Order: sequence, then structure tokens, then C-alpha cells
Amino acid sequence: MIKTLMSKPEQHILKSRSSIWQTDHILCKHDTIRRCLILFFNLLILTLIVGFSLRQEINETRSYVQANLNQIKESIDSLAYRNKRYAKTATKAVANFDNQYQKLHVLADIHYYPKLKEFGFNRGIYPNNLFNGSLVGPGFPNQLIQKDTHLFAVLDELWAEQQTHPIVYNYYYVSHALKYFYLSSKLQSDQFNTTKEFFSTDLYRNQRSTSQPLNELQEGMYYTYPYLDFFSKEMVVTIKSPVYKNNKIVGDIGVDIPVKSLIKSITLPPKLKSSLNFYLYDSNTKQNFEIYNGYSNYLLPSIPVHTNLNKHTLIFADISPWFFVSFAIKIMMLSILLLITLNYMNVILKRHKFQKQRYQLEAYTDLLTGLFNRRVMDSIVKDIVTENNKNAQSTAIIVFDANDFKIINDTYGHDIGDLALKHISSTINDMTRDSDVCIRLGGDEFCIVLPSADLEQALLMADRLELAIFSGYFCHYNIKVSISTGCTVIEANESLHDALVRADQILYKNKENKAENKKALQQQLKNYIFKSPPNFPKNE
Repeated sequence: MIKTLMSKPEQHILKSRSSIWQTDHILCKHDTIRRCLILFFNLLILTLIVGFSLRQEINETRSYVQANLNQIKESIDSLAYRNKRYAKTATKAVANFDNQYQKLHVLADIHYYPKLKEFGFNRGIYPNNLFNGSLVGPGFPNQLIQKDTHLFAVLDELWAEQQTHPIVYNYYYVSHALKYFYLSSKLQSDQFNTTKEFFSTDLYRNQRSTSQPLNELQEGMYYTYPYLDFFSKEMVVTIKSPVYKNNKIVGDIGVDIPVKSLIKSITLPPKLKSSLNFYLYDSNTKQNFEIYNGYSNYLLPSIPVHTNLNKHTLIFADISPWFFVSFAIKIMMLSILLLITLNYMNVILKRHKFQKQRYQLEAYTDLLTGLFNRRVMDSIVKDIVTENNKNAQSTAIIVFDANDFKIINDTYGHDIGDLALKHISSTINDMTRDSDVCIRLGGDEFCIVLPSADLEQALLMADRLELAIFSGYFCHYNIKVSISTGCTVIEANESLHDALVRADQILYKNKENKAENKKALQQQLKNYIFKSPPNFPKNE
């Protein structure tokens, strides 16, 4: 952790080396605020990761479920178009049989079942004939049905084309004129029973082709709304296509699809399947018809997906929100682990960076005084001079050393000499600006670089430093230390070395002048002390 209060060398080095210095030390001076900001940004990142991942998962799941609903629709449409083709083939066969009516012979015996009060064949009571399906009709058989056995043979050939299909379904032909059903499979008598009343029910009248709109008949097929089948007692959807004779509808070929079998046309992962509810919605009756219930939830709203099964029936899939909650929890746990790893790596990098900065600070800092050493001349000072020259601003230099420093060391020892150097360095730190670069050149020699300062300001600063350093005591011996200074301004296109040489020359010239002035003063004092005393008149 970088300290908030830094020395001038720390400020110069860390500020120039770290792009986040202002963020760390101006915007976030307090550890509590900094930690709150870090926590806030981590929560923000966590929210963004979880939110984005959750949104992607919802969209992908909806697309996947939508594709499965479309697959159900495609499966039903394939049955519908196949049924339409069967009806066209049956219509042609009826026309051919009508032309050859006198030549046709009966292909199968039609039986009457007294207990059931029905007629038909392949019901398991009498020996089966060669037809693949079952004939069912109420009451006694009409003799005209005998000729329709040729149509049954055609239907058997058509229905034999049926391939393996995931949806459970059953084809049938219903004759409106002769009131019978021909089913595509053989059924026992107790599995499918009709009555005389069926052909007079509203269900039969509403679903026959003659009751449908003309535009649907022109399309050659139509869908019924979901209804409870009269015979199987299951909720089914029927696709029907009319069979014509002399341009009149004489029957319908239909395919019954149990509503609950629609789920069998798709394969879903068990976890997703258990999170889905499937149902049909009839827009005419405003009713829902259950297909599959995978969950029960009333706390959170479900996510609906739907597609149009036909013009008035939609197939819906409601996705449980808990499916995504569990996903969000997993993503959150992974994101927390990721953030912990990233924060730990960030701490390690900051620690490494801080150690690197500390090594740089130690390399550029004088250990005794805490000021810069000579190495900064080729880095920080050079950069300051270049920047000031670019901005047409002057850079001043003050070079100074301690007067009679050797005498202090020889008289009082090096420990007192070190205290004198520390006294000089602390005074420099107190009286200079944060932007000024204070350097110990070596021994008792020091230098101050004053960015954006002229010679007059440098001279004023030098005078203040001389006075402040000499005014203070730095040890218990009550001795003082004084300095001599040399000031100059770095000229344009002048090297830093040349400016320092010139400042040194000024320093030594000032030092010589001080020495000569000191000798003159001492001589005057000596002459004053040792000259002859004045002759005063004697007292009489």
C-alpha cells in the first residue's frame, strides 16, 4: 500500500512512473473510500457478467425451445400435406370406381354385431379378412358399402406408406353418405365403439368438411380446434381433407393427433424438459389444452415461447424462471472466483510495482538526507528541463555547499557532521516547492532545480536558504552551519552539465569573496584590539 504522505523524491518518482498516482492519492486519499470503490466496481463487474451471461442463456434457451416448437409444427404439417395427398388419390379412385361400378365385386364380407349394434370387419369377433384396417358403423350395413371395399384397398396402400414418426397418430376415412368409419389399424370391439347418435352430434356436424369455410376447402385441408375425442376420450387435434364424388363431398380423410403426443416429436435434455410447460391455446375458445407439465411455480413469472400451429391454434412452451436462477447462481459463483483471482493478481502486481518503485526510489535517493542523488540528473531533471524549454519557460539552478564543513567534522566528529547535513536537507525541504528537485551532489554539496523560475527568483531563494540554515541550531553543542550558493539559469540548447559547471564557478567565486571579506573583517577586528590606547588627560 503506497503511503498518502510522501517525500518530494517519492512524489517526483512515483508521479512520473505511475499513471494511477492521482487516482490513488487525490481521488482516493482514504483507505475506506478506496476499498468501497473497489467493492463497488467488483459488484458492478459481477452484475454485468451475470446479467450478460443470463441474457445470453435466456436468448439461447428461447431459441432452442422455439426450434423445438417449430419442429412440432413441421411434423404436423408433414402429416397434413400427406393427408391432403391421400384425399386427392381417394377422390380419383372414387371417380374410377363409379365408372366401373357394374364390374366391381365385393372384396370383403361386412358383418353385423348384434351386441354392439354395429357393422364392420376386423374387430376381433369374426375371422379377420385381408384388409389392414377396421370398418366401424352403427346399425345394419348398407349394400352400397360393399362396393366401397375397393376404396379401402386404395387407402390401405396409401396408409402403408406411413414411416416411423415421433408423433402418435391414426388415419381414418369417414363416409358422410353411408355413415361409417374406416380406421387405419385393426381394433378390438371394446376399443372403438360407435353409436347411431354420433352422426347426429354437433361435434360431427361442425368438423365435417361441408361445414368448413370455402377458402379452407380450396386449400385441400383444415385443422380442427382441440377437442375431446368421442371414441378415445382423449384430447386430440384432427387434420382433415375432403374426398369428392361428382364435385360433391362424400367423405373426409382425417388424421387424429392426441395433444399429449406432441411432446414425443422432440427430444429435450431432462433438466430443460423438467423446466417446461407445453400447452395448446385455441384463439376461438380462449382455452388452454395441456400437453406436458414439467414444473409448478407461482412465485416468478415464466418466460413464454410460442408458434402458430395453424390459423387458430398456437402451441406454447413456458420456461420456468428457476431454470435461469440456477444458471445465474452457477455463473455468479464462477464470476466471484474469477474476481477473487483477478483481485489477488492485481494485489500481487501492485505489490510488485510498488517494490519496483521503491527500488527506483532507493536508487535515486540519498539515504542520509532523503534528498535525490546525482542519478536524477539524467532522468527527472533532464525531463523537467526539456519540458520547460518546450513551453518556453526558464529553469533555474542553485548550487551550494556548507562553509567550513571539514572543521565541524574534525572538531565534533562525523555524527555531528551528519546532523549538519540533515539540518541543511530538512531546511531545503521546508522552504522549497513540491515541484522543486532537491539533490545532494555528494559530501556537503547540494543542488536545487527550480522549474519555471528565473535568476531573480533563484537569488531570492538562495538568500532565504542561507539565512534559514544559519539561523537554526542542529545539535547540543549550540553550533551553527552556514552555506555559500551559486545561482544560474539553464540557457536554451545548453546542456545540464554546462549549467552546473557555471553554477559551481559562481559558487566558488562567492565562497572566495566571503573568505576575503571574513579575513578583512578579522584583520580590522585585530587591529582594533591591538592598537595603542588613546591618551586620556590625567585627573588632577
